[in-house]
Amino acid sequence: MSRLEKEVALALGSEGLLAEGLPGFRPRAVQQQLGAAAAANIQQGGTLVAEAGTGIGKTFAYLLPALLSGKKALISTGSKNLQDQLFFKDLPTLLALMERPPSVALLKGRNNYLCHYHLNRRLADLPADPELVDHLMRIRAWSSGSHSGDFAELTSVPEDSLALSMAGSRHDNCLGQRCPEFDRCCLHRARNRAAEADLVVINHHLFFADMALKETGFAEILPSADLFVFDEAHQLPDIALGHFAETLSTRQLNDLVREMRRAYQGPLRDCRQLESAAARVQAAAADLYEVVAQHGGRDWAAMRTLAPVASALASLEEALRFAQRVLVGQLGRDEMLDRVFERLDPMLARLQLFMVPGHHSLTVECHRGQLTLRACPLSVAERCQAFYRRLKGSWLFTSATLTVAGRFEHFNRQLGLTSPVELVLDSPFDYGRQALLCVPRGLPQPGEPQLPEALARIAQQLVEAADGRTFLLFTSHSMMQAVGALLSRRLSQPLLMQGMGSKRSLLQRFSRYGNAVLLATASFWEGVDVRGRALVCVMIDKLPFVSPEDPLQKARCDAVTLRGGDPFNEVQLPLAVIALKQGVGRLIRGEQDRGVMVICDPRLVHRPYGGLFLASLPPMSRTRDLGLALARLREL
Repeated sequence: MSRLEKEVALALGSEGLLAEGLPGFRPRAVQQQLGAAAAANIQQGGTLVAEAGTGIGKTFAYLLPALLSGKKALISTGSKNLQDQLFFKDLPTLLALMERPPSVALLKGRNNYLCHYHLNRRLADLPADPELVDHLMRIRAWSSGSHSGDFAELTSVPEDSLALSMAGSRHDNCLGQRCPEFDRCCLHRARNRAAEADLVVINHHLFFADMALKETGFAEILPSADLFVFDEAHQLPDIALGHFAETLSTRQLNDLVREMRRAYQGPLRDCRQLESAAARVQAAAADLYEVVAQHGGRDWAAMRTLAPVASALASLEEALRFAQRVLVGQLGRDEMLDRVFERLDPMLARLQLFMVPGHHSLTVECHRGQLTLRACPLSVAERCQAFYRRLKGSWLFTSATLTVAGRFEHFNRQLGLTSPVELVLDSPFDYGRQALLCVPRGLPQPGEPQLPEALARIAQQLVEAADGRTFLLFTSHSMMQAVGALLSRRLSQPLLMQGMGSKRSLLQRFSRYGNAVLLATASFWEGVDVRGRALVCVMIDKLPFVSPEDPLQKARCDAVTLRGGDPFNEVQLPLAVIALKQGVGRLIRGEQDRGVMVICDPRLVHRPYGGLFLASLPPMSRTRDLGLALARLREL
């Protein structure tokens, strides 16, 4: 046993660092197992894939070895909220117990940081929208007192405000060291702190943005790390595919148009062709949107062969090349226009992906006046493998939901992991005693017209038996809205619905009321932790199969079809199993929790693949009798 393994075992033991310093800490064998495996992996420089069930204490189990190892570590989380929790809550708890704590830093993607240059530009040319102006002025007031420039500190502006993107920078409009505000650059300071720290907390999006070469400045930090830890690792395959995808959108094209017109109205007012170039790009983008919206569908491979679509693509290509010819004669006269010129070559290269078939899965989306063409690679496994070889070091992937029926095969294949050490640690919770799973009899099949009424009827009974304290989780917004409309006329308990506020504010209200009902979709299926009596019932409308037309899903299915495999069993089914495990995981969050889980999909019982779902869920007691589930809720 190495020095690190001994130190970790002692720290997690009954007389160790945590037992002495943390009130209420109790040693757990499963936490010690994960800590030992993480320490051994760090020493050996290998790859560990660990499924750690709810309640194990996996965060401390991987943080302690990372902190005690003396190596440069990158800890990546699934979301910015989890990133902040890790950095501002979990890490300080451990660092306070150490005699010589290592230095730590927090690093996010550039769109999370204030850019003084772009904020000043917007304030010099205020938009017509008074609400937008108000938000920009609030950002300016906040900026004078912020040391980090992290928008997470800003509470006076809504998270979805356009002002935040206007006051930040993108990779394609950042001036770098040429920026007049470079000395005050919040992103540059954050990256410097990360480069000097022993342990850096990032998120998966930032990691893969660098892998996809869409971000610079972070690249010098990655090769210096010896240890890479990914928490909530089940999200990695989707995030990786999303970042390696190439997109071309009307939003990107209209950004070019705005910058060209800004330059023409300012320092380049003598270049009349600039306005002509802007008008041609704008018209070509609008024409492409119109013909795509008219023909509908998301299968770009078929749509691009239609004569009107092919003609619109050719017109857009010519408009971009004309803009390129105009801008090349104006280089050096305006910094931002120079950046526009630099964006044209990559944009034309992306356009070619949608004009000439290649090794990509091509999809198209038309939504709210915006068109997005997306080319997803058929697999990211080879790119990931190249990255593992380049960075070397130790790799740890962990989550409560990585396996399908106890096997890591699906996860390993997606990320290109070959022969990793595998570890499955079950939750210490007594699910047989704490939870009851019910699949009610007599349910309509998914897609049948009477389903919303049937779901509302079951939900009403559950809510009344539990006196609120219920999550109703849906696989689509339309079903959530339909059931919500029915329940709003039938329930006396407070009814909260996704969209009525931020995720954080809805969860705070849910806990504060004590008898509330929350209706939500995908974003509430994971990363939600409501403990105790505030939540005793979770209902899920159906098995969470993703639409085959979803761009990421289509890319995976196309890859499997290309090699003669079965997309349903190799892609759709495993992804649905992992998603269901996440949703079910909302119910029991602590050793004292009790509750009832209701899944309203008869396929769980009647289809052969239902057994795979059931084998992957925690070992809850089971019943088909809704009456027994209602009785259990009344007892609780």
